[in-house]
Formats: sequence, structure tokens, C-alpha cells
Amino acid sequence: MALLGIFAVVLLFVVPKVVATAASMVMMPVHVVENWFSKSTDSFPQYLRERSKLLDELNALTYTQSAQSGDRLTSVLLTQENQELRELLGIKGERRLVAGVIGRPNKMPYDVLVLDKGTNDGLVEGAPVFIGDDAVIGIISKTFAHSAVVTLVTTPGFTVSVYIIGPNIYTNAVGQGGGLLRIGVPQGIKLSEGNLVILPGVDAGIYGAIGKIQSVASEPEQYGFVSPEVPLASLRLVSVGTVSLEPKTFEEAQKVVSTVVKTVFEVPIPEGVLVTVLSSTTSSTTASSTLHTTSTTP
Repeated sequence: MALLGIFAVVLLFVVPKVVATAASMVMMPVHVVENWFSKSTDSFPQYLRERSKLLDELNALTYTQSAQSGDRLTSVLLTQENQELRELLGIKGERRLVAGVIGRPNKMPYDVLVLDKGTNDGLVEGAPVFIGDDAVIGIISKTFAHSAVVTLVTTPGFTVSVYIIGPNIYTNAVGQGGGLLRIGVPQGIKLSEGNLVILPGVDAGIYGAIGKIQSVASEPEQYGFVSPEVPLASLRLVSVGTVSLEPKTFEEAQKVVSTVVKTVFEVPIPEGVLVTVLSSTTSSTTASSTLHTTSTTP
């Protein structure tokens, strides 16, 4: 037993030294390589050090660019949202309410929109619903305390009066569902894709443009199909008027059309660029005087 005790004591002193020596021998090449890599002036370790440094700098630059791109994207999105809200609130000075769309035709059993605002927020039945600054897409048909239902002008069977710029005619359009209006006119009237369509029954702007024409020579009618500029499936926000729509006379509808057409074709050209009749007359007078003076000069 005494011998075993002595042997155990010897092991306690010897084994750690043996292990330490072995570990030192194993790690020595590693330390040598690390020292060579970090301090040697040979071309290869210098190349490795510079490459590693460049990679670190590249990663840092990539991270910085990603962060800056994220900031720019956030700025762009905020700017777009700001512009969208400005348009929704109207350009004619009338008061509107902005509401979020929580139900759309592709998610609802009927061709309607459901909004997240209701009577408690000031919504009234019969009020027009806008996308953009002045495109009416429907009316509030039912209100609740905190929500409202919008009947769309494209709801199947919904009939609405329209004016088509191009052939310059008044006619009726019928909702087909899914954000689509169908306009039927006789074959002799020239319809073209891109013809702009106005809803003269409301104080609004361009509803949309004819995107497709269905015409068969043997049929007495041809059809143009119109959808709003913003697809209904992607609508997030709309604006709502604060008063119900009132029926318009034909004379009032004509004024709406005239205003919209004028807005479409008139461009705000700054002074100094726009040539008016007055400046044309002045130029002609000046030119005439110059010619007269030249002809009388000996």
C-alpha cells in the first residue's frame, strides 16, 4: 500500500509535466506558423495578411452599402406613402377621410370593398370612394360603427354613365366584376385602346382607359373594357368623401367632362417657354417693322 501511495504521488507530479510537454510540442508548430503569418516579411505571408485585410474592408464596405441602401429604400417608401396620402386627401380642397382596405373582391364572396372606418369616424352612406386624387371607384353602400362596405362601379350589373375621350361620346357602362367595366357601342363608332373614360355623374377625374376591345364585324355592337389605374387586389388605402353624392343634371355632367378634358390636355407651361398669341403678334409686328425698315434703306 505504501508503494502504491508513493506511485500515485509521483504520477501527480509527473503526468502534468508530461501532458504539458506533449501539448507544447503539439502547439509549437501552430505558434510558429501564426508568428510567421503575422510578423514575417516574406512575400507570401504579406500577401495573405493584405488579402485578409482587404476582405475585412470589403465586408465592412458591403455592410455599409447595405445599410445605406436600406435607408434609401426606407426613404423612397416613406416618400411614396406621403405622396399617396396627399393624393388620397384630394387636390380640389374638399374634405376627405382616409381608410384602409380590409376586404377585397378576390377575398370576399361579393364584388365589394370593406373599409376599416365607419360611422364613428365620420363615414356616411352614399359618399364617393376615391383612389388616387380624383378617380371614383364606388360609393359607401353600408356603414357600421367601425367599418363600411363599398359598392364598386364594377360590381356585376352596376350601370354607370361614362364619357369616352376620343370618339367624344356619352354612353353607359356595366360592371363585370373584378374591377372591370364593359362599354358597349355600335360598330360604326371608333373605339381605340387607350381611350380615356370619365364618370360624368361625379366630380372626379379620369376613371381609367380602355385596355381591350372586343369587336366582331357581324355583330351590331362592339365592347371596350376598362379597369381603374390601380388594381383592386393591391389596394391598401382609399379616401372617402364626407357627404353623399347628389344626382347630376346633364348640364352639370357636361361641366364635369369639360373640366376633366381641359385638365387632361392643358399642361402648366412656365412663362418664358409658353408662346402666347400676344407674344406671337408682337414678334410678327417686330418682324414686319424690320422688313419695312430694310426695304426703305437705300
